Amino acid sequence: MKLNELNPNQKNKPTKRVGRGAGSGLGKTSGKGHKGQKARSGGKVRPGFEGGQMPIQQRLPKFGFVSKSSRYKTHIKLSDLNNLKEDIIDIDVLKLNKLISKITKEVKVINSGELKKAVKLKGLKISKSASDELIKSGGEII
Repeated sequence: MKLNELNPNQKNKPTKRVGRGAGSGLGKTSGKGHKGQKARSGGKVRPGFEGGQMPIQQRLPKFGFVSKSSRYKTHIKLSDLNNLKEDIIDIDVLKLNKLISKITKEVKVINSGELKKAVKLKGLKISKSASDELIKSGGEII
């Protein structure tokens, strides 16, 4: 880019002059219609105002939703099972080894990391890819 190749910016259109007679196109009411709050000077409604109806930001709860059942469900990785000494793994074994909390009632094994030993899973949910990996490593689902 060179200095002689620079072009000036587009010129701004002049501002529309309102209230300057019927011939200007925006005379008399200056494009504000007839009467009402929005036709007055300084007449505007605050953001979020819905005409006296309870606004949506007041109707919605001010906190997030947390499922009460999610406290009792958790998931563990396949690679976490490598550290366990037991061959048959169930919820009680996971609680003893402190991989899940004491209040947990439902556990799902997900495919993350590698499983280096053959284990048997009892009473646990397992994802499809994790079950393929488990069977491939010589384990089974009871």
